[in-house]
Amino acid sequence: MQARILRFLLFMACAACAGGAGSAPAYPDRPIKLIVHTTPGSASDAAARLVAQEMGRRLGQQMVVDNRAGAGGAIGVNVVAKAPADGHTLLAGASSVMVMLPAVSRRKLPYDADADFAPIGRISASPFLLVVGGHSGITSLAELLAAARADPGRISYASAGPATNPHMLGEMLSLLSGTVLRHVPYRGPGPAQIDLLGGSVDMQFDTPSATLALIQAGKLRALAVTGSTRLAALPEVPTVGELGYPQLQLLGWTALYAPRAVPPAVLALLQETLQQTLLSPPVRAGLLAMGSQPDTLIGDELLQEQRKSRERWRQLAQDRGIALD
Repeated sequence: MQARILRFLLFMACAACAGGAGSAPAYPDRPIKLIVHTTPGSASDAAARLVAQEMGRRLGQQMVVDNRAGAGGAIGVNVVAKAPADGHTLLAGASSVMVMLPAVSRRKLPYDADADFAPIGRISASPFLLVVGGHSGITSLAELLAAARADPGRISYASAGPATNPHMLGEMLSLLSGTVLRHVPYRGPGPAQIDLLGGSVDMQFDTPSATLALIQAGKLRALAVTGSTRLAALPEVPTVGELGYPQLQLLGWTALYAPRAVPPAVLALLQETLQQTLLSPPVRAGLLAMGSQPDTLIGDELLQEQRKSRERWRQLAQDRGIALD
């Protein structure tokens, strides 16, 4: 933290010197547009709006959320990749578009998740819950896998679409357990959950924010959590590691990015402001209430992590013959 603050002060000092007689404009000098590549109400959208409000207050300019969904998130991401690199257009990018989509796409994407962006930092990270319908007689992961082995292909799992985190988790579970689980893709997590509740599909990996109330109401039953620790809200639900599948550990995350050529002083200011924002008690409380955790993976640390994660899932995609055309 101290090293980053020193880098920030150095950058600002250099910028001030370069400005000389005041030629360098202050940043930000107008509202900042934060592009979210998902629809309003998604986990990424909710986290982005919470963080944007506090960051805007600290920067002295409003940070306006602009939802640009479509093409699996590529539309919104590409808007920021092609935006002027002045720090007034930023991206709230989820791991689905920065890691998973590049890992499985056979066609060339309109953006390069590494080369086109300067990473500011992650704003939230959340595990997934493996859930079945409350009406289901299945009460544990062992029972679920036993049913899958007894009748290969009968047990189905819903996802928000091909190559999403829930899809790849289902593929990984099938591979590790030696079972045949039938993938049923939907156009988003909402329709998938509706069919899970109705009994049309057997299981789903979904976020705590989308499932917690339904679990507490008895409409869904959680069998496992993909984090390294149990959730405080569901202490009775074991982790995948405890159940013998540590390879299933996965956090879905959302991070802030600027266009790659953003000035270093602007990037340093955004990184420092994000770190302070995530220390804010109201922001921390809000993220925890969503089932997310404030995350402080900043700058190049984030870039290295997403590259490492992408290779992991690219290998799985190759092994399972998963590719998006």
